[in-house]
Order: sequence, then C-alpha cells, then structure tokens
Amino acid sequence: MELKKEIYYFVMILNMIAKKYNISIYDTYKYLSDYKGIAFLDEFYDVEHTLNTEDVIEDILAVCNKNGGEL
Repeated sequence: MELKKEIYYFVMILNMIAKKYNISIYDTYKYLSDYKGIAFLDEFYDVEHTLNTEDVIEDILAVCNKNGGEL
C-alpha cells in the first residue's frame, strides 16, 4: 500500500511541475531524472510528502539546479 501512495505522490508532483512550467510530462520526467530530482524525492519522500506541494516543488527544483539543471 505504501508503494502505491509513493507512486501516486510522484506522479502528482511530476504533473504539477509540468503544468507550472508548461512542459510535457515526458520532458519533466527526463529533467527530474537527469538532474537527480526523482532520486531526491525517492530518498526524502518520508519528509517531503509532509510539506505543502509548492515547498516540495521548490526543493526538487533546487536539487536539480544544484546538479546543473535549469527550468
């Protein structure tokens, strides 16, 4: 059950970022994957899912930016 919740949460965050920046889901996933955003969310899910979504998006994009990504 917990894995199902995590997957739902990941997809929700992915969709929110795609919508916010008006980019495709595929490009959003590729960006987050390439610049360690997915890995960050996976590693810190236990903390991140307790925050509001705007803070989570900000955290993920900060990690991506630190790793060379720019949106």
